Amino acid sequence: MAQKSRISVGAVSFLNTKPLIYPILNCELPSKEISLSLHVPSRLATLLSQNEIDVGLIPIVEYFRANEREDSYRILPDISISSRGSVLSIQLFSRVPIHDIKKIALDSSSRSSITLLKILLAEKYQLSPTFISCEPSVNPNSIETDAVLLIGDAALKNLGATEYSYDLGKEWHDLTELPFVYACWVARGDVNLGNAPKLLTDSRYLGIKQIPEIAKIESVKLGLPEQLCKRYLQEHIHFDLDESAIAGLESFYELAVKNKLVKPSGNLHFV
Repeated sequence: MAQKSRISVGAVSFLNTKPLIYPILNCELPSKEISLSLHVPSRLATLLSQNEIDVGLIPIVEYFRANEREDSYRILPDISISSRGSVLSIQLFSRVPIHDIKKIALDSSSRSSITLLKILLAEKYQLSPTFISCEPSVNPNSIETDAVLLIGDAALKNLGATEYSYDLGKEWHDLTELPFVYACWVARGDVNLGNAPKLLTDSRYLGIKQIPEIAKIESVKLGLPEQLCKRYLQEHIHFDLDESAIAGLESFYELAVKNKLVKPSGNLHFV
């Protein structure tokens, strides 16, 4: 594999990604080896599958679906966006108790969270409602469905908006007692990554230290309280990929296969 002059890297544009990429965006790390762009999760998966980027912070369910296509994706080790309980930014907002939900609107920018919701409804609540797609900007109180799944910054902006809400990170942990991994850095198998993995690891290390600064800046951009942003990044989002997180990944894959949401595609492959 010949190494490219610059590795094309795509990241999620949400608040929870900023500690992973802030030092690169802020030019604190030498980034001549990579070209960084920001997108919503669903768009990132498409760009990676179409060879328009070399590495993407993609929804983890898209890694499994890529393996179905034998795309030879590889996960960069030690880095993820995950939770070990309540996540805050992935919420099922509902006007009725969960057992009364018949129809759910799904945030069109989501991939892994939609699969997670369907697993939780089937495994924990024995429910199979109907689903429609909606824009991330939808108001949970104005949509005609019983409930709506929102992720990322849209979920944070609507916390407490409906009488009932269900935090999918907490729901997963209650079901499995494991972390949930929402996204990882995933590389195409035909790309020589050079120093890019180390650069992304260094960026995570520095970015976590800068969370107070990130929270202050992003809270203004998002119109959210600074303390909420700081608490979210420090207490609810985790950025490592340790053994327990990998066990959570494997459990998610097994339940996704069981519920026919992905096809069997083999083991996890790491860079």
